[in-house]
Amino acid sequence: MKIKYLIGGILLISSLPIMAKHGHNNHKNNEWQIISVAPQIEIIDDEGVSQTIAPACAFDSVPSPIDGTPLDNSFRFYFKEGKSKNVLVYFNGGGSCWNDATCVASLALASVEGNRPTYNPSVLDENSPIDAGGVFDDENRKNPFKNWSKVFIPYCTGDLHAGSNDVTYNDVDGSITGFAGAPVTVKHHGYDNSMAVREWMKNRFSGRKNKINKLLVAGSSAGGYGATLNFPYIQAAFPKTKVALFADASASVVTEGFVNEVFSSDSKWNLQQTLAPIFADDLSTFSASGLNIDLFQRLSQNYPRNSFAQYSTELDFVQVLFFKVMDQNDLGNFNPFTWELGASDYLYFAEWNARMTASFEYLSETTHNYQYYIGEGNVHTILTDDFATDDIPHPFYNERSAQNVKFSRWLAHFAYSGRIHDHSVQYDGQ
Repeated sequence: MKIKYLIGGILLISSLPIMAKHGHNNHKNNEWQIISVAPQIEIIDDEGVSQTIAPACAFDSVPSPIDGTPLDNSFRFYFKEGKSKNVLVYFNGGGSCWNDATCVASLALASVEGNRPTYNPSVLDENSPIDAGGVFDDENRKNPFKNWSKVFIPYCTGDLHAGSNDVTYNDVDGSITGFAGAPVTVKHHGYDNSMAVREWMKNRFSGRKNKINKLLVAGSSAGGYGATLNFPYIQAAFPKTKVALFADASASVVTEGFVNEVFSSDSKWNLQQTLAPIFADDLSTFSASGLNIDLFQRLSQNYPRNSFAQYSTELDFVQVLFFKVMDQNDLGNFNPFTWELGASDYLYFAEWNARMTASFEYLSETTHNYQYYIGEGNVHTILTDDFATDDIPHPFYNERSAQNVKFSRWLAHFAYSGRIHDHSVQYDGQ
């Protein structure tokens, strides 16, 4: 079905090298390679069972912002080979969707200047590490990860990189398809995409010569959740490597309605089948008030030798916006044109901040392998320049608001040392 409204702009990928599965030695270290992915792949899961996965984005094609012609929207990912044996696996962000309003109606927000849908269904738009800055700026001598190999996982499924299900939603008022009540099928295949990347990594980093020394799994916004939920699978793929996890701008401050809709035994994203056992075995016990604590406590207890960390600004405006969207949906407000944050929404900011801070502090106090950094202000994400401002043009390098600790050095210490030294820091409000 043709979708009228999607996020504008595309990445012109034709000038970039396409890499065959085993052809990585033909490329220079400083080139980003686009890895094409088959639409169906047979893998062996961690229990030794054969499984068929179907990598895909929310829609098989998206209209060109230039003339509306369909563009191939097949899932693909990026790889850059570094000089060291260290590897950064990055899950990109791009919102989420879980019902008719967020998955279909919100697409109309693409036509509103300064606004956007609640999720990005396009692998072509805002899904590239090229010119992303931050950890991907390998020309910056201050980048502690400039010599690391990097795997960049685009996000185009609306399911926090964790779903495996085709769900038919309704275009209730016809604003997207032109027909009230028309069905719109969204492919929530984030799990399939993640497993396809993992399968490629298992082949690429096999053998003594290609053995990984240090492995950092990271993600921003929805990608922070993707990194968190997929961490057990990546660790299982490289059992002899101690993997560290860093979740950026993904504090899990959500509503009960969202948890009941998504983290449930009948999840539309099919999480009951896709999540690792440490999460899926007790899926029905998750609650909105304790989601962040529950996720990281399970990781801490099941992986006592690994290290985990989170980052957020004190009033992250995008995370607060999604908190409001969830709440408005719980209250029965499914009109996306009324979800925008305004001056009267200070209570959303206050509650979000209190819950985020409390969960970070509690985890730091009750686990031995978790730390956090809470920065000043309301900027969303820090690992790239995607949400940079005039005042903070390069968040990854500019941030030092928490007790004057430079964030890039803080994260480097976390990634390189593999140990926690009670080094959680936060902005003190002065």
